[in-house]
Amino acid sequence: MNKSELMLICASPRCKGTSAMLLERIRAVTGGEIVFLSQKDSLDELVLAMQQAAIIIISGPCYVNTFPAGLIELLETASQTGGFSGQKLYGIINGGMPYIHTHRHGLTCLQLFAEQNHLLWQGGFVLGGGAMLDGKPLEKHMNRKKVVPAFDHFIQNIVEGNKSPDSLYEQAQSPPGKLVTRIFAKLLTSLVVKRLKKHGHDPEAPNWYLREQG
Repeated sequence: MNKSELMLICASPRCKGTSAMLLERIRAVTGGEIVFLSQKDSLDELVLAMQQAAIIIISGPCYVNTFPAGLIELLETASQTGGFSGQKLYGIINGGMPYIHTHRHGLTCLQLFAEQNHLLWQGGFVLGGGAMLDGKPLEKHMNRKKVVPAFDHFIQNIVEGNKSPDSLYEQAQSPPGKLVTRIFAKLLTSLVVKRLKKHGHDPEAPNWYLREQG
């Protein structure tokens, strides 16, 4: 693999988050440079770079059932621009909840983009519970015994230029029981509250939209 033909795009606004960590894990094997979408002023220049790449890997968090709006805007701009000719596209999406189905739509979005714009969809990887890592190594994942080898296999598929099947991440992540889900939800809520307070917001304050309607 020629690393100059490889493009790694981080769709997360956080440069040290889980999305970037997963790309760093790939880059350690493949080489290449990570492009942070949030730091780019011109989407047109980014689209041009995508057109010149042979392999494109996009990694981002799941917000509301799919990737952040910035990536959707990039895909729309790329679709309008055109100019793709068989570039291989891989995708990675990670979310807070440990369920695959709540995050999978992001990969479907990338697949549709590829099919409609003459790219080759090579599959992707869904990581449930990614928010819990908060940028820490994949070895810290709660299901690391299965997730780590599965993701490393995903990287190997990229190196070999092979399509990565959904079964790779599906078999590595079993849905948790009700008790684990409740504990997980409370833990995620506490993390959100902590970050709100860190940035000077009151998590107990009435919702802005509800105040406006009242």
